[in-house]
Amino acid sequence: MAVALLTLSLVVAERASGSTYRRAVEEGVVAALTPERDLLLEAQPHRGEGMLGFALRFCGERAAMERISKANGDTTRLLVGVSYRIPFSSLRPEWQLRVVRALFGRDYTAASGWYHEIGGRSTYGTESLWHVAEWFTGRGDNYRAIRLENGLPEDELTPGQAVLIPARLLRPALRAALPPDSAYYIEYEEDEEGEYAVYGLKPGEALYSSVVVRFTGRVFADDVNALAGVIASRSGIDRVTAIPIGYKVKIPFELLEPEFLPANHPRRREYEAGLEASSRYRNSVTARRLSGVTVILDSGHGGSDVGASVGDVWESVYVYDVMVRVMELLEAETAAVVKPTMRDGPIHLVADTDVLPASRQHTVLTSPRYLVEDSTVGLHLRWYLANSFMRQARKMAGDSEKVVFLSIHADSLHPSLRGGMAYIPGARYGKDSYGREGLVYASRREVREEPRVTFSGEDLLKSEGLSRELAESLIHAFDARGLAIHPDKPVREKIVREHSEWLPAVLRYNAVPSKVLLEICNLSNSKDLELIQTRAFRQNVAEAIVDGIIAYYGAAGGPESLWVSTSAR
Repeated sequence: MAVALLTLSLVVAERASGSTYRRAVEEGVVAALTPERDLLLEAQPHRGEGMLGFALRFCGERAAMERISKANGDTTRLLVGVSYRIPFSSLRPEWQLRVVRALFGRDYTAASGWYHEIGGRSTYGTESLWHVAEWFTGRGDNYRAIRLENGLPEDELTPGQAVLIPARLLRPALRAALPPDSAYYIEYEEDEEGEYAVYGLKPGEALYSSVVVRFTGRVFADDVNALAGVIASRSGIDRVTAIPIGYKVKIPFELLEPEFLPANHPRRREYEAGLEASSRYRNSVTARRLSGVTVILDSGHGGSDVGASVGDVWESVYVYDVMVRVMELLEAETAAVVKPTMRDGPIHLVADTDVLPASRQHTVLTSPRYLVEDSTVGLHLRWYLANSFMRQARKMAGDSEKVVFLSIHADSLHPSLRGGMAYIPGARYGKDSYGREGLVYASRREVREEPRVTFSGEDLLKSEGLSRELAESLIHAFDARGLAIHPDKPVREKIVREHSEWLPAVLRYNAVPSKVLLEICNLSNSKDLELIQTRAFRQNVAEAIVDGIIAYYGAAGGPESLWVSTSAR
């Protein structure tokens, strides 16, 4: 009783002071925005309604009882006439939507997304892009994507300014409120076969790219084709190439990526909790011209392992050329220390030609060097070498955040996809300890320095947060230079292939906190295949990569002030 009355007195005091912005939703229910910029619902229980009924009414699940209790001073007994706080993230989707609409009454929606009008101090206080991203997407670190979408030069916002939160980023509750022609409008239903999402195909959309790739996260051709068959069967589709516009496609819950599940689904909650935990880690280092920064560069595959290949185009050969171009730019125009893991021939040399000759002479630059004859050995020696480079850099700079690792690749995906995509180390896919044994490893100095690598849970979360920030910076740089990027989710926490989810070894066992595996294009796409066979494209990619690293460390002025473009080289 005392706790409930104390809660009531605090609510009354806040209303009197005007420190919390409130708007009525219905009788006994109020939407609130606290001085800490948290969204809440404040509601009074019905007569005779206990904590369980209250939680089910507003949150739809029994587990919310504990969160509601904690938000109200650990109270377990509800009193009629007293308002109790319910955290926004715990609310059922329909209540989340009602809270946002009540607080931000001047907002409006379109097929492209949600337009939020920035309020002034006289309404609900000062806003930042971080606040907007947190409210509307559930992740504050989406502020960069929102800034890029709106072409904003800075994070400062002006009262009355309309900011677009694109449909692909919105919380499901808000995305469902968009006009039916929105590219991400989905509903949820259930039948005797189980729960599923419903999506209506739009003009020009295909089951493969607009449903399977977008909503299930699959990108490899075999996986996309197989799941297209599963979804077609579930949806009663006989011919996947002749689906009518507006046809309601059914996507089983077990195939959906977690961000497309209902807000209260356990798998979505787990995913969002991981994002929230990792997003607390941000790069705190600024470095003009990358002074004091070590950049470790890796090119995928090599030697006997050519990687993805289409005809005479080998991934290993073309991404190596991009790596060397990045090296050249960094060494000539920044103060960064550059550490490559690979070399083809006696020196690193930019190829002055469009179509590149085949080569199987790539070596990993361990001590002694390793000509890549066994792809597994070559793969593991790279992360051992990267870890050794990081230890050296940390001794010099005293800070592991002044080190970044980038592995450059070219993918082979479903041919409908184009452009760059970045993989980062999702914390849940990491490993606490790992090492390799055998003469080929023990004979390398870098392995003997530290045969096993060990990570704490905090290490894994920090690496996911920092790596996501670096990856987003690289993807934004691609976009700014007119390079294609993956249309739906260009930054991913894991690789999904067949029935498994995993991380590449160069990310999983790599001790560098900020690390990204960057796929620069899709060799199975005819346009990307044509482009990678031009030195102009490879140079543009290299410059975008340097742009992204510079932006990650907060350098002012932009890359144009650092070099004159050599795209024609």
